[in-house]
Amino acid sequence: MSHQIETLTFLGMRAIIASSAMRRLFDTIRRAAPSNATVLIRGESGSGKEVVARALHHYSVRSQKPWVDLSCAALPEHLVESELFGFERGAFSGADYAKQGLFELASQGTLFLDEVAELDPKLQVKLLRVLDGNPFYRLGGTKKIPVDVRLIAATNQDLEIAIRHGKFRTDLYHRLAQIEVHVPPLRNRVDDVIPIANMFLEQQNPNMRFDGKAEDLLRGYHWPGNVRELRNTVVKCAVLADSNLITASDC
Repeated sequence: MSHQIETLTFLGMRAIIASSAMRRLFDTIRRAAPSNATVLIRGESGSGKEVVARALHHYSVRSQKPWVDLSCAALPEHLVESELFGFERGAFSGADYAKQGLFELASQGTLFLDEVAELDPKLQVKLLRVLDGNPFYRLGGTKKIPVDVRLIAATNQDLEIAIRHGKFRTDLYHRLAQIEVHVPPLRNRVDDVIPIANMFLEQQNPNMRFDGKAEDLLRGYHWPGNVRELRNTVVKCAVLADSNLITASDC
């Protein structure tokens, strides 16, 4: 391999940069990070979109301010709005106390919305207004709250199809994608496979290593599950191997 392998850490998450594709991506990240422009990160599931988002925060002028993240698919639709914008006591049944939303918690810092295509269409409208600089109300609130947040969003969905089907707003897409970056799938950056596998193996058992045929097997696989699948494969190999030298038969 002609280039030196970079190992970087962003908010506790490690990134391995060995391939030319990832070097180009991180060049873009370093250029885009200092601005306040919203960034839309696109890529397949498990390809490393959250690492990219954390790198954007790390290299930004907001790096010493809060980092807050939310997976829009991790909560029921009716809870996402209260998570983002907060609520006042008595706003709904069970709201026994006031709670700040993530936009408030991320003030002067970065808010990362993963799986942004999962947002309910009505909530997309509210998010668009906030991104356009409009203050917002907590649920049940009467006081407008100003916004000073750099927003980064990510999706593994084809937003153009979602827009055609009326599931995602065109105006929100353009507002989110002031800068758009694509994380290449692992199969398109083969030079990253073994360095990433070695990182996961070191975390599992620093005394173990892959032999040449095992490395060839890992490099030759197409990795539909990307880095997440590679991590799970490395764990399986390390657990099932008969010795500290992992062979192709162990994988």
